[in-house]
Amino acid sequence: MPTGRQIKLLDFIIREHVKTAKPVGSVLIAKKAGFKVSSATLRNEMGALEKAGYLAQLHTSGGRVPTDKAYRYYVNSLLETKKNLNLETGHKNKIKDALNGTPPDPREINKVVARVLSNLSENLVITGISQDQDFFKKGLVSLFENPEFKEFGEAFQLAKFFEEFEGMFQFIEREFFNTLGAPRGVPVQIMIGKESPFKQIQHETVMCAKYGLPGNCVGSLTLVGPTRMDYEKNIALIKFMTEELNKLIK
Repeated sequence: MPTGRQIKLLDFIIREHVKTAKPVGSVLIAKKAGFKVSSATLRNEMGALEKAGYLAQLHTSGGRVPTDKAYRYYVNSLLETKKNLNLETGHKNKIKDALNGTPPDPREINKVVARVLSNLSENLVITGISQDQDFFKKGLVSLFENPEFKEFGEAFQLAKFFEEFEGMFQFIEREFFNTLGAPRGVPVQIMIGKESPFKQIQHETVMCAKYGLPGNCVGSLTLVGPTRMDYEKNIALIKFMTEELNKLIK
């Protein structure tokens, strides 16, 4: 278990890496993070976090990047404490406005959910209805603009997952919602990197949630992005969206 200072250090590294997509070094941390210790002490702490599996060093002289284990620790902390999950008022208004103007038809609502969530998150969003093979997919182009997908191989694997999603949906319905991702009672299920059973997306994070739709239908949304995604924002977006959707059928 990381110490208090290591947790603060890990939190800073994750947030900085999410913003920049670059390795984070001790000099930058010393300048920006407010630690009242030397760069050498920070390097030692980063070395301890690396040895424990929370950080990786891509180059000998470079900084560190978070691992899947680090993101899992960070996400579970967010979900369990419910901190930092407030959504911007502008995002809330966009979701409310979009849903208020949608006819009470499950397919039309799912189209809106995919469009609005992909626009606000800048990630890929796939919506569907349980027991139905009709899906709406938005945001692949935005997703490919992330630096992680500049390499052809990464983009190809993700595109392959995107095309084969229909065949994987039943597996996700059966396994993912029941067994993976989040503490009990949390409405958003999350698998990070190599937690995924799908080889095509083991460098990505997948978030899933269910919600009510008119006609006693159950909708589901799947958000796919890089492991270096803005977890706080995306969890808050999905949580608020599902809450608003559930209000529609009451």
